[in-house]
Amino acid sequence: MAQVPASQSRGVSQEIIRAARRQRAARLYNARKERWRFRLRRIRRAFLALSGIWIATLVAALALGGLSFGVSMSAILLGIALFVVLSIYPAAPRTHADDLNSASLPELAGSAELWLEGKRRALPNAAIDAIDMIGVRLEQIAPQLAAMEENGPAAREVRKLLSEHLPGLVDSYTRIPAALRSKPGVGGTSPSEQLVDGLAVISDEIEAMSLDLSKGDIDALATRNRFLETKYVDRD
Repeated sequence: MAQVPASQSRGVSQEIIRAARRQRAARLYNARKERWRFRLRRIRRAFLALSGIWIATLVAALALGGLSFGVSMSAILLGIALFVVLSIYPAAPRTHADDLNSASLPELAGSAELWLEGKRRALPNAAIDAIDMIGVRLEQIAPQLAAMEENGPAAREVRKLLSEHLPGLVDSYTRIPAALRSKPGVGGTSPSEQLVDGLAVISDEIEAMSLDLSKGDIDALATRNRFLETKYVDRD
């Protein structure tokens, strides 16, 4: 029996999905531009270091009336080695699950989206729609998080969803051997189907939290997180 995409089962129109993908494409384009800027900064720093070593060698040669062949070759090789190292390191920063716990509220939504984007290739194709919708809704809630009190009750509930429930769901799936991910379990659903359903629940919860925050309804956030724990986390 063909699996119904989570987006359709939850009444999410294909127009919304397409809009989500367009927004994701724009975010990825900006992220690629930022990575290229980061790489160009590395290369510029490496070139300056190389130039510095060779200029210092040239100045020393002029001041001392020349350098031995061994010293000259050592300076050249040192410059090349330093250029290679600095043009590669430090590597482009990547977000890890542990970083979500330490991220500030203004950074939390963006960090969660970057982390989830890094996991996209390890997740099934059926989860693509839910991942795209989570990205859109994280972008929606990000300005609200920036205006929240860091240690308030609402902040704790949002942080629990994004730094505990979301990574826990994805990591629990990726720990399952690939050969078993599409096989039905005890409840009749496969791990892949459970993952898609869980991501859709989290997407809905992010949207609901955003609505609650816009209304200032802090108590509703705690209620929704308890619902999520009962529906998915405790079941797993």
